[in-house]
Amino acid sequence: MKFFPRLNYLLSDVAAKGFFHLLSANVLIQLVAFASQLFVAGILSPEDVGRIKIITTFLSVFSIIGGMGLNASTLKLCSENRSEAETKELFSSGVVFTVVSTVVFYVLALVLNSFGFLSSDTIIRRLMPMGLFPLITNSAFMVLVSYFQATKQIRILSRITVANKLIAIVAIILLTWWFGINGYYVAYNLSFIVMFFVGFRLLRKDFAFSKNRESVKRNFKTHLIYAKPSLLSNLLSEISAYADIFVINYLLKDMKEIGYYSFALTLTVALRVFPFTVQQMAAPYFSGLSSDRNYFVQVFKKYNRQLYLVVGVSLLLAVLAGPFLIRIIFAGKYDPSIPFFVLLSVGWSIRLLNQLQSAAIFGLGKIRYNAWSSFISLIFNIFIYVLFVHWYGAIGAAWASIPAGIVMTLTSALFLRKAIRE
Repeated sequence: MKFFPRLNYLLSDVAAKGFFHLLSANVLIQLVAFASQLFVAGILSPEDVGRIKIITTFLSVFSIIGGMGLNASTLKLCSENRSEAETKELFSSGVVFTVVSTVVFYVLALVLNSFGFLSSDTIIRRLMPMGLFPLITNSAFMVLVSYFQATKQIRILSRITVANKLIAIVAIILLTWWFGINGYYVAYNLSFIVMFFVGFRLLRKDFAFSKNRESVKRNFKTHLIYAKPSLLSNLLSEISAYADIFVINYLLKDMKEIGYYSFALTLTVALRVFPFTVQQMAAPYFSGLSSDRNYFVQVFKKYNRQLYLVVGVSLLLAVLAGPFLIRIIFAGKYDPSIPFFVLLSVGWSIRLLNQLQSAAIFGLGKIRYNAWSSFISLIFNIFIYVLFVHWYGAIGAAWASIPAGIVMTLTSALFLRKAIRE
């Protein structure tokens, strides 16, 4: 009989923290991914779906490099007990540093693309300039998101996301229908541009960037304290997470098979909505509780129980309903992707159990442990994906996602225990 009062207390608690506002925003974010990817999958060839996934993967990794980890340092620094003026100055410098660094790296990425280092596919090379442009706009927006999180303005963040994503859904559908994959990327870029300027306008009163050389140097050094280890950790984590796409991109030439795999991988986005929301909610609180280890552990266990429950239920629903829906909605067009989807759902669900562990390590200020965890996972993932893809092709990559997820989660758990004991 105690279950229902506890459940009611839990729901009231997370609602007060803005969980459901943020959840609705995250659902719409993922809905955009589904609306765009599924629509493109419905009207374009599997080959183009594969191309979009490859470009998106490069964008994710390049965004981390270009962003220099400044969104993470902004979240950490602005969550701490600082004066209002100092918090605003650190936030503003984070935005400016991010814009400058991403513009420079965007140019470098285009040079690499022009020499064919990113892909041998001519269509991918042609689309790269448009596909990588969110490297600038999205990276800058993520600094704004970090500030919204740090100052606990979650309701405002969710409203921005809801309004922008509703517009983005319509734009992506219409422009993709009219102009194909080129229209998709035009709408994709417009959505990020609009979101950044709306968010920046709302935070304009908090923008207080000092052009004083000493202030710039001081703020940059302050950001680097957390940005450098966070950059390395996130970069290793992202490459490790998408090692399958990189290996497939360079080892396989059958773009249709890559397309089926990419389509299945895109569908697993649905499994990440709730875990990502729990992580976003918990991260600022972990930073604020790092001085009280006992209470920190209690809060972590509370959120982690929610995470495990959500991941388990989501996986069960995905495995039971996913294959049926793929057959019905796409009338057989993507039936070859079903085996990929089932295996990737299991692999990614195991990997998602790591979400709060990495956030907790970050909150404790032991960011280097996340880097070490990601490095170990990356070495293992490269080895196992190359081996399995070489032997079995794309289906080998799907099978490899399961041991890859296990190693990533267990490694992170070991480093979290070490961080708590110190």
